[in-house]
Amino acid sequence: MTSRKRARKVTTMFHKLTSQRDVALEDGDTKLVKSLEENLEEMGGRKEYQRASQLSTSFHSTSKWVLGYMANNGWLYGTKQNTRPDNDDTCNNSESRKNRAPRRTTKVLEVGAINTELLDAAEVEKASEDTSLSSSKYNIHVRAIDIHSMEERIEEQDFLQLPFMSPKYDVIVCSMVLNCVTTKEDRGKMLALLYHQLRPGGLCFLTIPKFCLTKSAFLTPAIFRKMLGSGGVGFEMKSTKDSPKLSFFILERPMEERTKSTTLDPMFTKQKIRNKGKKFPNQFSVILEAEHVFGTGSR
Repeated sequence: MTSRKRARKVTTMFHKLTSQRDVALEDGDTKLVKSLEENLEEMGGRKEYQRASQLSTSFHSTSKWVLGYMANNGWLYGTKQNTRPDNDDTCNNSESRKNRAPRRTTKVLEVGAINTELLDAAEVEKASEDTSLSSSKYNIHVRAIDIHSMEERIEEQDFLQLPFMSPKYDVIVCSMVLNCVTTKEDRGKMLALLYHQLRPGGLCFLTIPKFCLTKSAFLTPAIFRKMLGSGGVGFEMKSTKDSPKLSFFILERPMEERTKSTTLDPMFTKQKIRNKGKKFPNQFSVILEAEHVFGTGSR
């Protein structure tokens, strides 16, 4: 796919059809579900959507955003155990960096990877006059997964079924994936798993289409931000911004574990129409369940 116009058309149609299918599934309209799934197949299905996404992301590089933040805050150069790299006052001092204590490799997980840009960054070699010497420029290890991999180096893996690793990930990148999950309950489960797959102090880079929040009948940007926070998933918001098409979030799992008295805000446990009218045609919504948020039923 080379046409930006075609890519926009495919992504718009994919989101429209999947949203309509979600409603039909909830209504138990099996005939309509089958018809919508046939329409999805006719347009090329998820693979065509992935190709469109690849072209769209070439105009805004998620990896550039992620690597830029990691570089500015010390995450590209390794991580001290149980600390935030950006709390280390040597991370932005190149001279001090040479003399500091060794740092372990920063573990990065990219969910729904559609290109190898982050994988490539992990393999960039440090410039050296001695060509016989080679070493990585950055102290990071990247694991890239996607439910339908289009690249040999990207593992075919469903994030919702991904086993927990030990130690957990320092950084998780989840760009334009949440909006592709088919049910509101699984979207909530994905957000909870992003939290639980991170170590305390770890970062999650999350992006979704802006219209999923600004044109949704069930969500607003403010409600979604609150959902990500302490009354919902449990993240702390490090940074958020919008482009004309996308919403960006940098989220941190707090160093302190949640107490037993922590409860889930009831407003996030059920779907409620908050915006009515033709200005809000999007059916995107997220439901949080306590068993996922608090880790008792993550699988």
